[in-house]
Amino acid sequence: MKKRIKNWVKKKLSKPEPQWPRPRYDETLQPHFLFIITPPYSGSTALAELITSSNKVMSFTEKSEGQWLVPGLCHTDRWNPEKIVDYSSVKAVWLNAYQEAAAQRPEIEIVVEKSPPNMVRLDTLSAQFDKVSFLANNRNPYANCASILARHHEDSVGQENRKAVVQKVANDWITRSTIVKKYVTEKSTPLLTYEALCERPASIIAKLALPANVLSTINVDATVKVKDYPEQPISNQNERQIAKLPAADLDVISATLAGSEDLLSFFDYSIR
Repeated sequence: MKKRIKNWVKKKLSKPEPQWPRPRYDETLQPHFLFIITPPYSGSTALAELITSSNKVMSFTEKSEGQWLVPGLCHTDRWNPEKIVDYSSVKAVWLNAYQEAAAQRPEIEIVVEKSPPNMVRLDTLSAQFDKVSFLANNRNPYANCASILARHHEDSVGQENRKAVVQKVANDWITRSTIVKKYVTEKSTPLLTYEALCERPASIIAKLALPANVLSTINVDATVKVKDYPEQPISNQNERQIAKLPAADLDVISATLAGSEDLLSFFDYSIR
């Protein structure tokens, strides 16, 4: 009994998980970071899976989102551009994770990182590392909204706040797509939309600013495992997802997008 009590006290007195950990790392041993600038639910997981088909490429998590390795980075305020971030912690955690992986797989040269909230702090975040490149990604707003609503707001169908929920999701697409467009137009970031990738997966090669020896090992015909879908070749799921939207949701999305025609046109989208 005394031993059980002692163990309980020890557990209670143990330090909580640090929000901004700082594991050891070697400053001189850094990979090339490929940052994918993307809204959530825009096909970026499939995109990252194609890239990580190369044995020279890795990601930190199953969804290639390193934000989940740093507790302080993935709080509910992670989309706030004014959020105070300990970038030295992010650097330490990510480089430590890479170096541990590289110790087992020395052929790794590239880390794919696509945490969607990266976009609101990407300049400062990417500046922590020696070698970086970028790829912009986006998806049809109706399909994007349909995916988010199905995943996170299924229970709000028919409720009084449904219209407000749909408006917010559509407005989020506008806000995030505006940031993506800024990187494409002001920083010459290559853009590859979900639709273009699905139509011709091989088009990814021309968009990546990666060494030739890495590009040659990417399998553009690789199957992908996204969410809870079976593993399969990449294919355009837009119309299937949009078809699930009630007419009222489609009307709200269209009304919210009205006035953003230039933004839609930039990505080759339009109001339905």
